[in-house]
Amino acid sequence: MKREYWLVLAFAGLLLMMPLGWLSFALLLLLPGLSVFLLLKKKFSAVELAASSFTLSILIFPLTVFITSMFAMHTAPYLLGIFVIATGLYKFNRNDGIELDVNKNEYQVMAVAAFIFIVVLLISLKMFAVTDNGLICATTHASDLNFHLSISQHYITSPAIPPQDPYLPGTSITYQWLMHVLFGEMGFLTGVDLFVLIKILIPLVSALIFLDTYLLARAVFNSDVKAAFTGAIVYVFSSGLSWAYMAYQTIQGIQPDVFKVLVYDWPGIMNLKYDPASLFFFLPQTQTFGILAMIFGLYLYILTIRERSLKYAVVAGLVLASLVFFHMITAFPVFITLGLYYLYIVAKEKKADIAIIAAIPLLLGGIAGLYQVGMLTESAGSQIILSHHKDVAVTLLVTIGLLVPFALYGMYRLKDVDSSRLLILFAALNFLLLNIVELPMTVNTYRFLVFLALPVALFAGFMMSEWLSSPKFLKKSAAVLIILLMVPSTAILALYYNESSYTHASPGDMKAMYWLKENTPVNAIIYEEPSHFPRIPAVTGRQIAYSGQLYTIQYHNVDRQAEMESLLKMTDPAMLYGKFLEYGVNYVFVGSKESWQPFTSALSDESFFKAVYDRNGVKIYEVLGSKPIEEVNNMDISSFDWLAFAAAFIYLLVLPGANIMRTLGWNLKKYNVVEYIVIAFGLSIAVLTIVSLLLALPFSIGINFYSLIIFVTLIIVLTSKEVVSRVKPDIVTG
Repeated sequence: MKREYWLVLAFAGLLLMMPLGWLSFALLLLLPGLSVFLLLKKKFSAVELAASSFTLSILIFPLTVFITSMFAMHTAPYLLGIFVIATGLYKFNRNDGIELDVNKNEYQVMAVAAFIFIVVLLISLKMFAVTDNGLICATTHASDLNFHLSISQHYITSPAIPPQDPYLPGTSITYQWLMHVLFGEMGFLTGVDLFVLIKILIPLVSALIFLDTYLLARAVFNSDVKAAFTGAIVYVFSSGLSWAYMAYQTIQGIQPDVFKVLVYDWPGIMNLKYDPASLFFFLPQTQTFGILAMIFGLYLYILTIRERSLKYAVVAGLVLASLVFFHMITAFPVFITLGLYYLYIVAKEKKADIAIIAAIPLLLGGIAGLYQVGMLTESAGSQIILSHHKDVAVTLLVTIGLLVPFALYGMYRLKDVDSSRLLILFAALNFLLLNIVELPMTVNTYRFLVFLALPVALFAGFMMSEWLSSPKFLKKSAAVLIILLMVPSTAILALYYNESSYTHASPGDMKAMYWLKENTPVNAIIYEEPSHFPRIPAVTGRQIAYSGQLYTIQYHNVDRQAEMESLLKMTDPAMLYGKFLEYGVNYVFVGSKESWQPFTSALSDESFFKAVYDRNGVKIYEVLGSKPIEEVNNMDISSFDWLAFAAAFIYLLVLPGANIMRTLGWNLKKYNVVEYIVIAFGLSIAVLTIVSLLLALPFSIGINFYSLIIFVTLIIVLTSKEVVSRVKPDIVTG
């Protein structure tokens, strides 16, 4: 590589800081991750270059937005641009080169990734597509994805971190919100329409999940390309035996509910769902990005241990921090696994340098975790209980059951490889959690089965690659048969979303919503029929008075469904007007879903309501005298808030461990300050994990910041040198 090429990178960093529309979008997706990757490695393959560059950009960009928002909104491009420029100049000054490791066996990996990108892109083009028939999408897109797009669209019009919830004015999304910041900030900075933006990001992330799975498998299988490729194929394309149940229903003359069958919600048989990896491609959600961060975080942690690299440790920590904010439920088993693996590595190596390096990713992730816990509502702990779902066995059998024998043998074969032990531990933990805990409020118990599918697929792929290469016909045939049995459901899933054509909003509704977007304040509150399929927020970014209770209960424990629906039946203008004022409603949308409701007669009273739009059978009324609520653009973080956060961090994540070290009589003089803090942090994380789990039990008081402080204080007191020496004097050695 010519030295001057580094100046091209530096110049691109300058462009990154400019508002250049589509070019800015492309640069944001590539340059931040590329710069980080080039600082990590000088020799790499095309798969490593593509997968790492795009993945790091997608994960680090919204994290940078979050960090810079504490000082000023929309400054992330400037910080990232400076970083890219600095990287280019640094490499230019050192006269560094790069070496592309050409591996012909990886051509097929890139080809499959391109295939996934194209397939998901073609289906995504039909996702929230504006046509002559209105706004078209799949039925399932109109609920969950509609909710996430509504938050992102509202962020574009009214940026705030954490993002505001347009389904319930005056509230914020306090967990699993980083995807909304990614979509929203990308849209805000580049001007690319949100519905267009997701049609590029989702296919890209889908392809990256495959590529990152391949890299993780290659790291675990000691660069065995064939085994890694097979494992990634099995993970991404396997969707279980739902197709067989669908065929059985058809033979019995029963019309199958395709989506419910594909996600294993089978009434009368089992109701523990399972989402195959491919579902997250066609039904994008926060866990799509959580899976991306999970896979890449595990991969980077393995490289951190293997390379003994501080650079890898910091980058792995940033990825794990993003995982906390992208999808907290996914972060839960990942961090427990990494914590246990850290203890194993430290006990095995018995070296301070590896103890410090291996702790840095957990330290950065722990800071993010502490911040996230501080954002949660006091009722958050009630979402997890100790229990056993009765349908675990049958769901496990029909989803990944065919892969389990191969996986178990693969785990046995690789049990002595340290990197394999990390995935084995991850599999064991998720199997345990699947059987001993439930998440009833969010109905998310099945997520542990989704996480378990990753190591099962990879280890099964390891064995299948051997069988596929075997000269023995029976072995080769068995491996091919298992793969063929697991793939049809994925194909059916793709066809289901390709053929979906639900009209989310009529053409008249769309024109009226465009008028709302152009002619109303960004903080206006609109009343439309309260349902789980609202139209206005995703298109306009405006808040609605209320949506269906599903999301408001899950995120805010608020249920106003009955009272909000009752407004549609009111015919008394004064009473209806009073209710709209009570809920801060500024405009009333009377579209295809509302026009037949009784309240339309009350809206015609011009002393309370003014018709501001009347076209194509859709009317919009302004509620006279109602003023939009004051817009909140961001959290106001004072110097005292920062001081309080630092104090809480030291108290919860350093002091408990330091106290234990003192009580055990460790010779603290042999550690420098950094080593001391890192070891104290590791012990404090263990204390915090135990306390959090105990507080989250169904019979406990619930987890929140105050209960954490109280019980951690109790542990600090009980484990202090003075208390322990009285209980058991011989435990204190110094």
